[in-house]
Amino acid sequence: MDVSQALTNMIKLEIARKEFSTGSRGFHGAGKIIVGGVRYQAQAQAVLLGSKDDPYLRVDASTDEIAAALTALVADGLQARTFRTGRAGFRADGKVEARGQRFQASVQAVRLT
Repeated sequence: MDVSQALTNMIKLEIARKEFSTGSRGFHGAGKIIVGGVRYQAQAQAVLLGSKDDPYLRVDASTDEIAAALTALVADGLQARTFRTGRAGFRADGKVEARGQRFQASVQAVRLT
């Protein structure tokens, strides 16, 4: 299994609706993944654009729809990188769409071992 597949599995299992502390609404999921004996802290999130400033804007997308959009983001744009902490890992980010709504999305896996 490669990092992309492990992230896809984590997204499908862990993604859930969330109201962020900023007031924005969307989806978030996190967990540990192991690929080739290497442990990673993985995280995925999708924030509904405009939800912070509009208290009446609601998330229409389902968790399955956003999981599919995040999985496509991973398939299309997962890049190896070094994070500010100095740790290595992988990240994909960009805008995704689900049920006619646009989300700012990111998925990352940071190497722990």
